Amino acid sequence: MSQDIDELDHLLTYVHDLDAAAQAYQRLGFRLTPLSDITSMGIVNRLIPMRPRTPGAANFIELMAIRDANRLPEAMRPVLSGSQGIKSMVMMSGDVASAQPRLVERGYPFAPPAHVSREWVIPGEGSVWPEFDVMLPIPAPLPFNVCQYHNVELYLREDWLEHPNGAQHMLACLAVSSDPAATIDYFARLFGRQARQDANGGHAVSPGATELVVYDGQAFEERYGFAPEPGTDARFAGYRIAVRSLAGLHVLLDANQVAHQNTPDRILVGPDAACGNLIEFVELGA
Repeated sequence: MSQDIDELDHLLTYVHDLDAAAQAYQRLGFRLTPLSDITSMGIVNRLIPMRPRTPGAANFIELMAIRDANRLPEAMRPVLSGSQGIKSMVMMSGDVASAQPRLVERGYPFAPPAHVSREWVIPGEGSVWPEFDVMLPIPAPLPFNVCQYHNVELYLREDWLEHPNGAQHMLACLAVSSDPAATIDYFARLFGRQARQDANGGHAVSPGATELVVYDGQAFEERYGFAPEPGTDARFAGYRIAVRSLAGLHVLLDANQVAHQNTPDRILVGPDAACGNLIEFVELGA
């Protein structure tokens, strides 16, 4: 089977107030891109770009808010609603036009991709125009959609990839499910990859370098010390980020008065500090 999905590219995080969310992530030591207004879809976003490990892909957290609900595509309404937090995984494909009919044939009912071009105003430099083709989210155990970049280099400016907290890569999306094996099997079939069970009680699979890791509620609470959001269905819980130095991150979080939990091999920041998302920081190469 040809692989139609090349990477788990980025995580769409719905926030109620984009300015407040940006301030929260800056306190965590992240550098954010300037605001981008996707007028045709009635949404605004800011990104936290990190260093991709798959050619042609990006690697970022996307903070997204609604600016004009009247323009919001119907497929995006359930995504951009309710509580704050990760609402969709955005996968990367090298050719969404070719992938779309194959995915439909395999039981993933995507509509044909839409082409999006948007203005991104870089203060002091003028405008650039990111272009991408996107298949909007479909019903799934965990919502996801698929994009293809036409100028991914616009997301990979070196000045945007240097974060005060030393963040290098988003390593994994973390989720909770009442049936982790069934949830991960859905995505293993999508990726054409073999799922595995990790040492911490999670079920994991990746189309490229960034993993989806799914726990049951008990395993998640044992691993992270936070009770997952109540519910019986699969739901997103947070992400794992590699940083250059946990010691340096600890100093920064203390200085910014951000509550966190320290162990020798990781730092945990709870959902209250990160717009509903738990963040697990680990040291690069650990």
